[in-house]
Amino acid sequence: MQVKVKKLNEIAVIPKYSKSGDAGMDFTAVGVEYNKDYLSYKTGLSIEIPEGYVGLLFPRSSNSKKDLILTNSVGVLDSGYRGEIEFRYKYKGHFEKNLDNVYAIGDRIGQ
Repeated sequence: MQVKVKKLNEIAVIPKYSKSGDAGMDFTAVGVEYNKDYLSYKTGLSIEIPEGYVGLLFPRSSNSKKDLILTNSVGVLDSGYRGEIEFRYKYKGHFEKNLDNVYAIGDRIGQ
């Protein structure tokens, strides 16, 4: 299946598989917006999912090492959505937010 990908930002990274046989392609952060409740990571990408299909966004396994949880567990990209793909994470637990243990620009943030 062909899926069209559009770069909305010149530094955006086209998703790719890390290793042969991987099920998910990695998305890279090119921007982040901080909020008192969450961090919204920008990918600088828009994807055209063919009608009748859906795109699913998951956290990477490395997320277990971060103080973050993907807000909707699995993101859903409907075939009609053409906006920028973002990964929104909430801070884990009820402690003072530590920005030292979150994703940085250039990190792979999801699949």
